[in-house]
Amino acid sequence: MLTGIIIACEEVADGTTLRAELPVAGQTVFEQQARLLIETGADRVIAIAERLPPGLAGAVTRLRREGLAVELLRQVHDVAQRVKPDERLLFVGDGIVTDENAVERLLEAPAPAVLVLPDAPGTEAWERIDAASRWAGLLLANGELVRRTARMLGDWDLQSTLLRNAVQSGAERVDVSAATPLLAQVVDPAGALAVEQAIGEAATRRHAGLLDRHVFDPFARLIAPRAMAAMIDPAWLRGGSAGLLILSALASIAGWPWAGLLFAMLSGPVDTLGRHLGALSMRSRRDRSRWTRIRYGAASAALLAIGWGLRPFGWGTLALTTATLGFMAAFFEHERLIGRPARRPLWLAEPDALIWLLVPFAAVGWWPLGLAAQSAYALASLLAAQRLTARQR
Repeated sequence: MLTGIIIACEEVADGTTLRAELPVAGQTVFEQQARLLIETGADRVIAIAERLPPGLAGAVTRLRREGLAVELLRQVHDVAQRVKPDERLLFVGDGIVTDENAVERLLEAPAPAVLVLPDAPGTEAWERIDAASRWAGLLLANGELVRRTARMLGDWDLQSTLLRNAVQSGAERVDVSAATPLLAQVVDPAGALAVEQAIGEAATRRHAGLLDRHVFDPFARLIAPRAMAAMIDPAWLRGGSAGLLILSALASIAGWPWAGLLFAMLSGPVDTLGRHLGALSMRSRRDRSRWTRIRYGAASAALLAIGWGLRPFGWGTLALTTATLGFMAAFFEHERLIGRPARRPLWLAEPDALIWLLVPFAAVGWWPLGLAAQSAYALASLLAAQRLTARQR
């Protein structure tokens, strides 16, 4: 069992708030730390906070609302009573922001182990361990080390005392200097803003297609800073995107094809913004895949409804839409069973590309021809995926 422990005791310089409460990438530092620990394998997260200001309490509530196992304790003695002697504990220092690479590198080592940086120009702000190394803010320990620290702590600083005990116990040094592009101490609002920019540069996600990469993604990167400052939950955007597709289906069934098409077109950039914020805030892969499945289902309903709403052109419109959905289902099932091509071309069909492909045909009133183009595009993508994966065997 792996338990993540976050130290959230230090205040910013003006004493108005804790470092853990500072906003970064649309959430607090504490939320970023907790999500990182859960994403890298922690079964639960325990926060050690000597006081409970509103910002930290709100962060804990939001995490619990998402179903994450988060506890809040006031003293290390309480932690010592809740962990087993041989339990693995991953400590994150006060205000430390990093990424999965650093955590996974430390977890490869046996406990106790400390993440270190070389003592060199540029690392002076990190706590010195010895003449050659400085602590990089992450510590892998066991329950026995925590219990021993709790017995001797007194008025000493928890973070430094725990680190010293680990080092004196012969903790393995894990150099992280070349392993991660993101490692920082957030000690004030200016530092939080710098870290947020670094997270934006380091966050990567797989583009869904040409539209996502060249149209929606630039829009998302432009809007993301304001969305993060407003602390918008990515789930609202991803859910809103699916909702727009449901509205598209209802409008198409009601006989308003242009309204249906417009709602479907707007769904794409909203979903991309949600996925971008999700990558920045380190939402779990499980949540991201769940929203993707929901949106694909809603997109299928919207496309089918467009074909149904265009019945005045003949029942062939519904047949074309059904064929498109069948080709796309075969396409996704092929990728699930056989695997994605090593180099998946961005031009392959996906819901937004199919939706936007209909626009030029609709503009001149050639709706059935647009549906035929969608079907041909989906079939071509299926055949291309089969050919590309056959070459890999």
